[in-house]
Amino acid sequence: MAIRQDLIGPTATAIYHATADTAVTAIHLCNITSADATVNIYVLPSDGSTWTVTENNKIYNTLTIKATDTYIIDTEKLILASGDKIFMDCPDSSGSVIATISTIGL
Repeated sequence: MAIRQDLIGPTATAIYHATADTAVTAIHLCNITSADATVNIYVLPSDGSTWTVTENNKIYNTLTIKATDTYIIDTEKLILASGDKIFMDCPDSSGSVIATISTIGL
């Protein structure tokens, strides 16, 4: 199992890059401020179909995380092939969110 943490900024940034076939077991999104935060989450496949984050890659759209709250994504596992990437951003948000991703190799 591996853990990765990043502060999510206003620009879509790769916060996880699978270097082997991997299962994402949980994603914790912790708003560390006293203002609500909005988060977008994207998944880009390594199949060469796209190299840029677009609306077509979103798996969560304008997810609101209340001030000082944490949102946990753990109901379904996200299976990534080697080279697949997870991107996140906090557009138009005055909140700051720390993303923690838990993974396990397949």
